[in-house]
Amino acid sequence: MTPLPPGPDGVVRSTWGIIRDPRGFFEKSVSRYGDPFLMRAMNGPVVVTGKPVFVEQIFRASPDTFSVFARDALIPLLGAGSLLLMEGTRHRAERKRIAPPLHGSCMRTYGNEMQETAQNAIAHYESGANFTGLQIGTDISLNVILKTILGADTAPLLSEFRHLTRKVLSRSWPILFFSPKTQFGFWGLSPLDRLRSAQEQLREKLRAELNRRGDQINHRDDLLSILARSTDDAPAPDFEDLADSIGTLMFAGHETTAVSIAWAFYHLLRHPVWLNRLREELDASDQQAETYAAMPLLKAIVQETLRLNPIVTEVLRIVREPFELGGYDIPVGHGVAAASCLTHYDADIYESPNEFNPQRFLDRTYTPSEYYPFGGGNRRCVGAAFATYELAVVLGTILHSHELELLDQREVVPVRRNITMGPSTGVRLRVRKRR
Repeated sequence: MTPLPPGPDGVVRSTWGIIRDPRGFFEKSVSRYGDPFLMRAMNGPVVVTGKPVFVEQIFRASPDTFSVFARDALIPLLGAGSLLLMEGTRHRAERKRIAPPLHGSCMRTYGNEMQETAQNAIAHYESGANFTGLQIGTDISLNVILKTILGADTAPLLSEFRHLTRKVLSRSWPILFFSPKTQFGFWGLSPLDRLRSAQEQLREKLRAELNRRGDQINHRDDLLSILARSTDDAPAPDFEDLADSIGTLMFAGHETTAVSIAWAFYHLLRHPVWLNRLREELDASDQQAETYAAMPLLKAIVQETLRLNPIVTEVLRIVREPFELGGYDIPVGHGVAAASCLTHYDADIYESPNEFNPQRFLDRTYTPSEYYPFGGGNRRCVGAAFATYELAVVLGTILHSHELELLDQREVVPVRRNITMGPSTGVRLRVRKRR
């Protein structure tokens, strides 16, 4: 058996490096040890790569080759009914159930809702008050999720769900996701206790809302109602599994989109040539949501934003069957990771990779092992199409109607929020005027 690749020593140091600055930690490790390298972290040993040829091996492997990374650590946080933690036939069945409302014509029915939500959000700041891209991105993406996923169709219901969801997010401390040792109870006062309390309040509201709807769930098109009803193929799911599934979609769906909205504003306002070019195309269009979502330049801007700031910095798996990667035999129980924060900055793939240049996505198409902001393989994010659609609609709507000013004078860098990385300042902005 070929020995495992070399890598940095120190479990705590490696874990801290991943939490604080994954790209910097990975780049230093590759520079010193090569690609792939072995990372020792609190959740176990992981072989990390950013080379497309090795990434492709991971993504193209049989689904039975891997299991979910750190599943035991994540179950107390996300629940066993979360799509992210399912495996095998159950995972495939759940994806088949969730995917249709998040794609194609079903997804496009949400376009007007996204556009109206963005217009209402930016109108709050027309007085000239300072705000952040993360703040307005969260307002927009959370409302979109609550309306389309949960079907919150009244102002009081929207307000209550918004309050409860934000409470869950505010208590999702990063360290809880990286070490089971931090998941302990202490008279209702520990970080895990506080998170579970917030999650339970949200679940009770979900239960009450489903009870209120009754048989109406058979005639509604929000995802909560769709997932709660029985079909010819399957009975209605257990409530706890349903709550786990919906909670994951809410958490992953709105947090990651909010971060990407903030980064897109940051990059465009720092590059007025691209902003002006985009506005010329927006002004010449019919300003409809569907038009924005199909606009090649706007799509390229979204893609470039996600290249520079991928939703997840590494795609992790646990080896369940012997697996060879880069000439190394990875033992069962070890992890493998495709690091998008390495691949997306590879100068052999992307010329001048640190530069914001949407033209690269207008000139060519990248393979799934060269560009994977939503992960890859059979566990690629089920909401990827929904997220990119929403990003295009929100950016097109706001940038067509308003002039924004970037208030950050220094470079904004990624910092850890929970599982995701976000802009260090939130991206400070001000509405200069209505166009």
